[in-house]
Amino acid sequence: MKPSLKHARGVAIWRRLHVRAALVAGPLLLGLGLLMYFLLQRYSAQTALEADQRMNLGLARYVVEHQPPGLLTIGGQPDPGRMKEIAHHVMMINPAVEVYLLDANGRVLAHALEGLQGPDPVGAQVDMAPMRRLLSSSNDATVLLPVLGTDPRDPAHANTFSASAISPPGGSMGYLYIVLNGSMAQGVSASLANSGALRAMAIGATLSTLLAAAVLWLAWQQLTRPLHQLTDELKSFRDDGGVPAQSESGDEIGVLRKAVHAMQQRIAQQFQRLEDSDRQRRELVSNISHDLRTPLSSIQGYVETVLLRGEALDAPTRATHLRTALRHVELLGKRIADLFELSKLDAGQVEPRQEVFCLAELLQDVVQAYRLAAQQRGVLLSLAAGSHVQAKVLADIAMIERVLQNLIDNALRYTASGGTVVLAIEHCGAFMQISVSDTGCGIETRHLPHIFERYWRATDAVESATSTSSGLGLAIVKRILDLHGTVVRVHSELRRGTRFEFLLRQAN
Repeated sequence: MKPSLKHARGVAIWRRLHVRAALVAGPLLLGLGLLMYFLLQRYSAQTALEADQRMNLGLARYVVEHQPPGLLTIGGQPDPGRMKEIAHHVMMINPAVEVYLLDANGRVLAHALEGLQGPDPVGAQVDMAPMRRLLSSSNDATVLLPVLGTDPRDPAHANTFSASAISPPGGSMGYLYIVLNGSMAQGVSASLANSGALRAMAIGATLSTLLAAAVLWLAWQQLTRPLHQLTDELKSFRDDGGVPAQSESGDEIGVLRKAVHAMQQRIAQQFQRLEDSDRQRRELVSNISHDLRTPLSSIQGYVETVLLRGEALDAPTRATHLRTALRHVELLGKRIADLFELSKLDAGQVEPRQEVFCLAELLQDVVQAYRLAAQQRGVLLSLAAGSHVQAKVLADIAMIERVLQNLIDNALRYTASGGTVVLAIEHCGAFMQISVSDTGCGIETRHLPHIFERYWRATDAVESATSTSSGLGLAIVKRILDLHGTVVRVHSELRRGTRFEFLLRQAN
């Protein structure tokens, strides 16, 4: 396969609607998968914090209630021994917690941290607002968790906690403050950040995204297949209509829109042709009726005259009437023959019988046959100098003779006495050009596109009163030359003459 063809097919594939939809949806699905992964990771951590705080929400209150008084002395100072004892019991139950003792303003008075590393949290300030919010709830089940408070060891980051008020014997208020997710628990959580479960979750999210993309691809392909088939059918319909195939841009919808637009244009053209055909049909019926009625009326008139007057007519007058009737009979027969010939040409019932013949000899025979008619009109009919070459062409000799006859008839009809009609042959590459020129009245430029239509005559045309034209001659010329795969061209100037010319292929 040629590279250009491969490139064209590649471009066509990338323009498919399901491909473009998948290319758009793929990144969206990937982004959605990543978002879901991060949301899942975040809210799973939030859920874990909520569950942990929910289970340990009453831990500080339980410790306070089950300890004898004395955590805070009468002077508001902590009892170190009691703090170590509390730390020992609490951290045996849950090593992740950190126990702090706060004064009434939330300042850290003491802690139960063993093996402390880093700055000592004593004296650190704890935000009282979250703690008051947690302590003000009458029912632990109604608290919206997690409630995050200050972590004395890391004040920049909030943490879950449990708190309970302490009333020392002297009446000074204090608080037992337990951080539930202490530094040990945070270290464990950090070590689990690259755990197999998280990797499995990430792989699962990736595979789910890829699977969704594949399913979307197949679904779009199935959904757009009928649309693609319809587009191909419309394109073939348009191409059959004679519109050259062109490279299409855009997806199926864009191509379909162009195909529908082209089909609309073609249908409009077909309707126009039907209207033109119907108009021509009506004109044809009207013209045929007129052309046939005129000679029939003349024939009827002269024959009735001869029959009614009988012996009252002298022999010369009777003979004149009969000759006139015969001339009209011949005219009627010629027009009927032209109609039959044109109808067979239009219906494709006539095919050229190709044969090799000498073109110059045919032109000489036609000129010789029309010379007497030309002399009677006072027109000089001749073959141009240099047109006696022995070049041979391949065509239907009878049809080409009919073409020449019709062109000469037309030239003699519109050429006044004293004018000339010239037939000529010229070499034109692999073809021979035949032309029929006259010095007649010529044709206006605006009339040239219509002269090959059947029964068409210019309203200002000057024609002999004795003309036997059926109005079909030039239409027959065009149909015959169409069958030979060539066209007839016309050049004309008003009051200076007309030239018809066409090409025939030379025989090898």
